Amino acid sequence: MILLADTSILIDLEHVGGVAVLPRIAPCEILDVVLAECEHASQPELVQNIKQSGITVVETSIDLASRASNLRRGGVSTIDMMTLCHAKERGHAVLAGDRPLRERCKEEGVEFRGSIWIVEEAHRLQILKAAELLRWLMVWPTVGRRLPTDELERLRQLLS
Repeated sequence: MILLADTSILIDLEHVGGVAVLPRIAPCEILDVVLAECEHASQPELVQNIKQSGITVVETSIDLASRASNLRRGGVSTIDMMTLCHAKERGHAVLAGDRPLRERCKEEGVEFRGSIWIVEEAHRLQILKAAELLRWLMVWPTVGRRLPTDELERLRQLLS
């Protein structure tokens, strides 16, 4: 499985210093337009950390942007739809942190994963110690990341 990362998941991982975990879980890609979205003063090292992590940057085309724009509706941006279209065309799994994109993935039959799955995989593959993953679960709510309470409790039990 190849993972295709969305902006929100990368921002979440940057808050906990976890961007480099993604390519250790599975091969990971990011669209060049998503990388451009990651350039922000609030996380000045995010783009550099993505590039250094081993995540592959995929160059997009006007054709992809056009197809994505035609499919866009609801709370999903054109860039999110570009991610979805690219993943669907290549059989990749989307890493998404926002509900509208995950819902569109489901509608389009595109496999998707989120922060909870990343924590589970990092634990299962012994990429990080449980204490570090528990720290992630404590940090995310402080930066506005909302995860389902029941899933958080299940993860805490798994990691304890």
